[in-house]
Amino acid sequence: MTMVIIWLIIIVAFVVAEAATTQLVSIWFVPGSVAALILAGINAKLWLQILAFAVFAVALLILARPAVSRYIGGRVVPTNLDRAIGQTALVIEDIGDGVVGQVKVNGLVWSAVSTQDSLIKKGEHVTVKAIEGVKLIVEEIKKVEAK
Repeated sequence: MTMVIIWLIIIVAFVVAEAATTQLVSIWFVPGSVAALILAGINAKLWLQILAFAVFAVALLILARPAVSRYIGGRVVPTNLDRAIGQTALVIEDIGDGVVGQVKVNGLVWSAVSTQDSLIKKGEHVTVKAIEGVKLIVEEIKKVEAK
């Protein structure tokens, strides 16, 4: 009867841990614990209880987590700031050589870093390649020389 109490405590611990994280971390161990609880209730050997726990938990983790994560997982919600990607920006403060500069794109001033290590001077035009946090990742627009 003591293993029944232990498995009940383990179930409650996993439920509380999942409620605290909401990241589908420990919920997979609850059904495994329930399987072990049922086996403990019929006085099965401890090794069989542990085996049932492990098999159920691992099987659900491998088989169900990807499907459930697809529906529950954090969906990326595009913002208006994503419109800056692919746009041309004007450098208003030198960028490169380890220096975070500034660019103006769509009427907004952003901190910017270059995809290359070369210096991009104020007044040059760049293409916005990505956004990382509050910085734009930019690439210099190569000038085509006339023949």
